[in-house]
Amino acid sequence: MNRKRIYVCCGTGIATSTVIVKKVSEFLDENNIQYDISQYIVSDIPSKVANKKPDIVISSTTISADLGDVPVLLGRSFLTGIGRDKTKQELREILEF
Repeated sequence: MNRKRIYVCCGTGIATSTVIVKKVSEFLDENNIQYDISQYIVSDIPSKVANKKPDIVISSTTISADLGDVPVLLGRSFLTGIGRDKTKQELREILEF
């Protein structure tokens, strides 16, 4: 299986995205998925995607920019726990594992 490239973002690129990175990493590790995960400020995402296209962007907030065909997953459930199983299933479907 190819290594998955994942971008995680929030408003400041520090607090909530750090928690999401930890939770997503744990989930992918449990499923033996190889990945590279990077953390950004939401406003930097369009230029990061243009520079190096990820398999998915996971955000704690809505992204208003057009990211083309890159799937965007709202990752709030990794923070709150509400709907986390559904979000994990969506992640599984997008990354195809």
